Amino acid sequence: MRPVLLTAGLAALLLGATPLRAQWDLRLEVPRPSGQSLPQTLLTGTGQLASGSLDTGRGAIASVYRQLFQIGPLFRVQAGLEYSQWKADGALAQGGALQATALKQQGAGVGLNAQLWVPFVGLAGEIGVIQRFQRYTFDTNGLSNRQDLSRTWLRVGARWRLPLPVLHPYLAASYQQPITRDHPVQLHSASDLASYFTAQGNGQEFERMWTFGVGVAF
Repeated sequence: MRPVLLTAGLAALLLGATPLRAQWDLRLEVPRPSGQSLPQTLLTGTGQLASGSLDTGRGAIASVYRQLFQIGPLFRVQAGLEYSQWKADGALAQGGALQATALKQQGAGVGLNAQLWVPFVGLAGEIGVIQRFQRYTFDTNGLSNRQDLSRTWLRVGARWRLPLPVLHPYLAASYQQPITRDHPVQLHSASDLASYFTAQGNGQEFERMWTFGVGVAF
C-alpha cells in the first residue's frame, strides 16, 4: 500500500511541478484601429461619386491567458480568452450629400500566444493568433446594418516586465491585422452601395490596429 501511495504522491508532485500548473496573465489594452475607406467610385447610371472615410478608432481589449507549457526559461506558450470592443466615426459622401457614419465591432475571442524572452532584461517578443467572433454594426443616415463576423487575427508584439517581486506587472504593445481580408465589391448601382455595407467584410471594416496596454502575470 505504501509504494502505491508513494507513487501517487510522486506523480502529483511532478504534475504540480510541470509548466501546466496555473500561471495566469491578465492584460488590458487600448486599441488604435483603422478601417477600410470606401474608395471614390462612380455609381454607374447615376453620375454620382461615392466616397467614405473613418477616423482612428477607439475601444478596449481585456484578456486572460494561462500558460500551457514552457521550454527552458525563455520560451512560453499560452492560451486564453478576450473580450474586445472598438468603434470609429466617419463620413459617407454621395453626390453632394454628406452623411455621418459610425462603425462598431464587439465580441469575444480565443487565442494562442508564444513568448520569447531576452535574458536578464525583462523583455519579450510575442507572436500569436486570435480567432475573434464579433458583431459588426454600421450606422449611416438613420439606418443600421448588423452582421456577425468571424476573423482570425495575427498579433505581433512585445512586452517589458517591471522589476517587482511576486506579481509581475508589465507594459505591452502590439500590431494586429486579420490573416485574410476580403476586398470591396464592385459598385455598379445604388443598390450595390447598400450591398457594400451589408456584406461581411465588404463594407467599412477595421482591418489593422496598434494596441498599447498594461498587464500582470502571476
